[in-house]
Amino acid sequence: MTRTTTDVRWAWLGALGCFILAGLTGALFRFGMLYGLPEGLQFGNVRHAHSHRMYFSWVTPALMALIVAWLPRQTGRPVGRGYGLVIAAALLLGLLAYPFFLLYGYSLAQVGEKRLPLSMMASALCGLPWYAFMILYWRDTRRAARPLPLLLWDAALAAVVLASLGGVGRMAVAMLRVPDLFWGEAMVQLFLNLFADGWFIFGVLGLAYAAHPSAGRPHLRWTTWLIFLALPFAALLGVPSSLTPEVLRPLASVGAFVVGAGLLVHLAALWPAVVAAWRIPLAFLGLKAVGELAASIPMVATWAEGAGLRIPYLHWLLLGFVSIGLVVAAGEVWGWRFVRGWRWYVAGILLLQVSLIPLTGLWPAAWVGRWSLALAAWATLAPIAGAIILAYSAWATPGVGLRRLVRQPESV
Repeated sequence: MTRTTTDVRWAWLGALGCFILAGLTGALFRFGMLYGLPEGLQFGNVRHAHSHRMYFSWVTPALMALIVAWLPRQTGRPVGRGYGLVIAAALLLGLLAYPFFLLYGYSLAQVGEKRLPLSMMASALCGLPWYAFMILYWRDTRRAARPLPLLLWDAALAAVVLASLGGVGRMAVAMLRVPDLFWGEAMVQLFLNLFADGWFIFGVLGLAYAAHPSAGRPHLRWTTWLIFLALPFAALLGVPSSLTPEVLRPLASVGAFVVGAGLLVHLAALWPAVVAAWRIPLAFLGLKAVGELAASIPMVATWAEGAGLRIPYLHWLLLGFVSIGLVVAAGEVWGWRFVRGWRWYVAGILLLQVSLIPLTGLWPAAWVGRWSLALAAWATLAPIAGAIILAYSAWATPGVGLRRLVRQPESV
């Protein structure tokens, strides 16, 4: 495919570096289950540091850069200035938040005589580039026709707004010390699920349709907005059932059903139209959609929670669909030479996905042993190795390098 702008390709290198950091943090968590964590670290905080680097520092900057690369083809006009600084700020602020999550997670930190939610304050700062990106996006797309990719990116950015309300709510719950545990967990799930199922899924779907416009159909427009409306309710399924009020469970089930069915509609439209590489992330999107439909049945949701399927489910989405989808989208817009070795990255993610199965209730209990923890720990290194290969491929592409971050951060 012919390349569009290459001015923000440096952001890909920065985002991959953050993926490697997030992956190493996940490896620390897994090896910590075998040998213990360094003094001062807690498993919950390490997990939060891992997931938030994936959200804030890998997917978000990479997705921003790819949207910028595709915008001229969707609007018929060049993009304005400012995106380089915004993406650089997203990378920097995401990294600055990392130590706070690693040390404190969502808990309050003792600062002198006060206890402050430092990690959540850092998260709030991370949100500033998101809103700056929205302003630039609105500037460059206003009064433009809304083809399906633009519509999906509109929905993706609207989901960011809703997700950030969940982040603010979580900070308020912590500072007010609300005793009901449901509210704190609900705010976390509202933030994380709207970010993942809204910003990430709509964003990557937009990239797929941008590369394959023949897949677009009129009914996909209202399907997208139905998914959007259902997302806040479906997010409640992430709250432990023991904390969720009975009156809210039917709403969560209906929301999950709408989201799962809507994603399958998108999958059916894209599958016959895309290049073969896209079918790998789309297969994981299918797993995510089926899982969402299954979770809409309360008995199945309760069983899945007890079987420990949430972690594999999240990895189907965040690694299987989103991360591989970003790499395929980068290959289509910037050229496959830019992502040489992408198959090693995919292989590493597949190995990690397989290694998680023995940690769930799907695996016979009689076969579980220390080996299953060791397999999961060592398998976390495979996607990291794949990301290093991807970073080298990008670096070796003529005209690309981290030096562009210093010389031309305001290149677009």
